[in-house]
Amino acid sequence: MKWVFVITVSTIYFLTFFIVPTILEDGDQYLIMYDSFKNDLADTFFGDPVTNTDAYIVNTYYYPKSKSLGENALAMVLLMNRNTMRDITKYKMHLVATNGSGYSVDIVPKIVVESYSGCAYVNVVATTNSLPNLSKLEITTGETRMQIPFRHARKTAPAPVVICISPQFISEQWQIFVAHAHISRHFGGHLHLYITSILDQYFDLIKEYEKQGYVTIDYWMRMKFERNLNSTEPNSNVEWRNQAGAHTDCLLQYKEAASFVTFFDLDDILIPRRFNTYFDEFSSFFFLNPEIATLQYPKREMMLHNKPNMSDMNFQEIFGHSWFVNREDAGKIVARPSSLNSMWIHRSFNVPDKKLHLVKNNFLLHMQKPFDTDGQDSVPFGMSNYEMMDDLKLNISILEPIQKDFEKLMNSTVVQSISERLPTHSYYFVILFRCYYKKGYMSTCPNSEGCLIPQRSDMKCVHSDANYKSGPQMEPITYHYHENPRWSKDIGCYT
Repeated sequence: MKWVFVITVSTIYFLTFFIVPTILEDGDQYLIMYDSFKNDLADTFFGDPVTNTDAYIVNTYYYPKSKSLGENALAMVLLMNRNTMRDITKYKMHLVATNGSGYSVDIVPKIVVESYSGCAYVNVVATTNSLPNLSKLEITTGETRMQIPFRHARKTAPAPVVICISPQFISEQWQIFVAHAHISRHFGGHLHLYITSILDQYFDLIKEYEKQGYVTIDYWMRMKFERNLNSTEPNSNVEWRNQAGAHTDCLLQYKEAASFVTFFDLDDILIPRRFNTYFDEFSSFFFLNPEIATLQYPKREMMLHNKPNMSDMNFQEIFGHSWFVNREDAGKIVARPSSLNSMWIHRSFNVPDKKLHLVKNNFLLHMQKPFDTDGQDSVPFGMSNYEMMDDLKLNISILEPIQKDFEKLMNSTVVQSISERLPTHSYYFVILFRCYYKKGYMSTCPNSEGCLIPQRSDMKCVHSDANYKSGPQMEPITYHYHENPRWSKDIGCYT
């Protein structure tokens, strides 16, 4: 009987998690439904225990009119502790919205989660409809209230396609930024770049690119608190430094302003094939597949040699060769913002598989492990094996106008002055890559928190900072947030 029981349980397990999802077209959504069923079953027999925890409000956006959220809508990006309840999406957050006339209403937003790993904290989006002319927003539990800041989402975008870039920390790879900025500008895209910390000379360069309209710089904060927490420390217990939260935040900022948003890393560069602009390529895919909500471009690693001096950069040399790794990696997403309210790192878990289209005839150029100026591999572990793959080689003529745009910018005396101060060798990149690999891929909660980062007197960083606020003790969740974000040169080169 024991063997019969073991065989029966094992068969059910493998059918549930391995066989059925591969057969069903909507496998990921099936697993989500299965998790929901397990939670409902556990609630029926054991109830739903509630634990006192903490949440961090990243940003809150107000939309007087939204094509997808409706009129007078609110969207809030939060970092919440999944252990608050067995199913955090069932938590009833109570808000009080007040308009300019003093009229108030109680509202309960809908909560969705974007998280894959076993981290204690998860990226959460709460959406609801509110009042016209919203003037004040509060979270309430019983008689306890806390006012939270909100802002209007963007009404316009610098370009029809906004490229949301994952947060940068102790960033020094200026060569990849320069390449990405000019390529995206040429093909009708605009970079939205989140920064936690960055070398100060590199920051000066990005600020100049921002003045010239290539990029928008945004703050990405460490979670800090005015008082002790009821739950585990969030920076160490959220996957990949809440990269999903940054993608979601960028999506919500441009939800009513951009035609398309992409969710890339800085070293993921897209060059259209058979089209002159990103807009045309994306529009074609969505026109031919009207039922889809998102596109996913695979990534293929391309050999990259860093240049010691900015003036040495040549786009035909960087991107005109055919050395690639003969393997495609997990892809990145392009979406119409009206079709999406939240985002994870490689996809949204709230978009069914049948509404996700995998791109077959193009890919992202992944500049993951650049060779440094001395010709040595800057990452001496996890080395990549490159092959000459001529069928993937770009038409070098499309790079000529990009090179001319770069040379035009290099004629600026301001850019020339900044370029002379940029680092010629990688230092922090190797340290971070090794630590990121160890703590990320060998942990149940992938994260770079706790990496030992040496501080150097000759390498200073600009770091995001703000006034951090903690609300009153609430049951079961105490909320925290920040205000007055700014750049600081006093914090150091930390993640």
